[in-house]
Amino acid sequence: MIPGLDGVPGLEGFAFASPAWLWLLPLLFVFAAPGLFRRRVAAMLADGSLARAAARRTWRLRLRWLPAFLRAFAVILLVVAVARPRHGNAVTVAPEEGVDVVLAVDISSSMLLPAGGRTTRVEAAQRAVEEFADRLDGGRIGLVAFQSRAITLSPLTGDHDALKQRAKTLQPGLVEDGTAIGLGLAEALALLGDSPARSRVVVLLSDGENNAGNVEPADAARVAQALGIRVYTIAFAGTTGAASGLRAMAISTGAQSYDARTPEELKRIYADIGNLERSRLGERKFVDFTEYGPWCAGLAVAVLLAEGALRATWLRRAP
Repeated sequence: MIPGLDGVPGLEGFAFASPAWLWLLPLLFVFAAPGLFRRRVAAMLADGSLARAAARRTWRLRLRWLPAFLRAFAVILLVVAVARPRHGNAVTVAPEEGVDVVLAVDISSSMLLPAGGRTTRVEAAQRAVEEFADRLDGGRIGLVAFQSRAITLSPLTGDHDALKQRAKTLQPGLVEDGTAIGLGLAEALALLGDSPARSRVVVLLSDGENNAGNVEPADAARVAQALGIRVYTIAFAGTTGAASGLRAMAISTGAQSYDARTPEELKRIYADIGNLERSRLGERKFVDFTEYGPWCAGLAVAVLLAEGALRATWLRRAP
């Protein structure tokens, strides 16, 4: 949507098509103000003196500022006209088929290490997943866990309470130990393969580097790219090498990569990803407008004509 005033009551749909031109207004004021002040003082001195001008308060004297004001007002109107103020009339909404998200969570033995206080990394991940499920209204969520192999704990579902219950089972030991990031992503992609959602996303969390499985993370990321699935990655209290590999995966799919060091940071990252994906859905777009730029330009011309008439007649200055 074009920049506008949709948040102001009564001005919904009003906006400027080229708002950058409005930056000329403060610049014009900065450059014009000193000159206007000097001309004002010079005009009063030309009438004799400031004291005599104050004593002779005729309407003609009192309104000597009017032509300069009208000219400034006309310039403002012209700038506004160039910025193209308009009001959106007809609105279309992009089809909203929602967002499907698969959360792929590393449950290798290193996830039992502390993440802050008495909270382990896997416990922090559980809580972040639960809060993510609470926030993602209208979307479906799936859950994948991976160690040396990947397993699906929940298919895509709109029953977020059920998914939160499955998240409580995230614990090392479900399969043999290891960190098969490529397999974890491949399992997540399989859940999204037949999804009709406009936004298909994997959020992959790991605290280590890929050291198991027969699928390389880069290969899985290329499959995600081909399918049009964004893969957000989160390096949780891991090594620099792990973060670098996850970052490359995210970038290759047009998503973002994050670093989390504390449970609070992890929750905030999941919330940010949810907000980012929701913002892609149901975007309102105006397809018909009432343009006010020509009216502003016409009014500016009328004001300039009035200013010229005043300078030539009633407010004409003596030579």
